Amino acid sequence: MIGSGKKQNRFEGTTERGVNRIAEGTSMSGTLSCEASIRIDGQFEGDLVTKGRLVVGASGVVSGTIRCAQCEVEGRLDGEVIVEELLALKSSARIEGEVKYGQLSVEEGAVVTGTLQLVSKVKDLAGTDRRSISEPKKQSAEAMA
Repeated sequence: MIGSGKKQNRFEGTTERGVNRIAEGTSMSGTLSCEASIRIDGQFEGDLVTKGRLVVGASGVVSGTIRCAQCEVEGRLDGEVIVEELLALKSSARIEGEVKYGQLSVEEGAVVTGTLQLVSKVKDLAGTDRRSISEPKKQSAEAMA
């Protein structure tokens, strides 16, 4: 509220559902799917899908296939990334791979190796692999071997 002196929560839309967190020093691999936002300060490898916001902290390393509504990167992100809304790259961000986004914010010093593709409409993003954001991309048995 205006004038209340109370700070607004950065994850305001998901506070009712909480924020998932992978702490620094923690490593995970596999498939992670959630409704709420997630913050990664450790390491994650695999498929990550959230209808909320993904924050990759300065010590965070994420690699694989990522689908989210919003994304803020301070650490490292590798792989195929689809962000329906805003992708915010902080100065320490390092991204390698194919990235599709609705909006982009880049601080000086951020490094991207690969492709960045603006997709102006959410329906265009959904059409890229014809699944909703709640479904992780399936890998073939050959790709997993």
